[in-house]
Amino acid sequence: MAISVKEFRQMQKDLRDLKRQLAPKPRGKNGKRRAVTPAREPMTEENARVLELLRRKGMIAELTPKEKARAARWDALPEEDKQRAWDEFFNLKLEKSLSDIIIENRR
Repeated sequence: MAISVKEFRQMQKDLRDLKRQLAPKPRGKNGKRRAVTPAREPMTEENARVLELLRRKGMIAELTPKEKARAARWDALPEEDKQRAWDEFFNLKLEKSLSDIIIENRR
């Protein structure tokens, strides 16, 4: 499935937006963030029970149609493009750290 450059850039933007919502990833032994996508473990019976309990308690919800569409676009990408996007994400160089921004805003 071929996609246009515009579609690819939109998918990269969508990926960045989704990644901002996730917790920070652990760093490797060398102190750098890992740039490999983690393999998914198969769903165990215990995991299924935990997910169901969290849904009943209202702590997690099903994906919205927009989120499902983003995930489908991501899944349709070739592995090389996915790895390139992960590498770019894990190697972003931020101009200021969050703590510096907070300190500046408190002044």
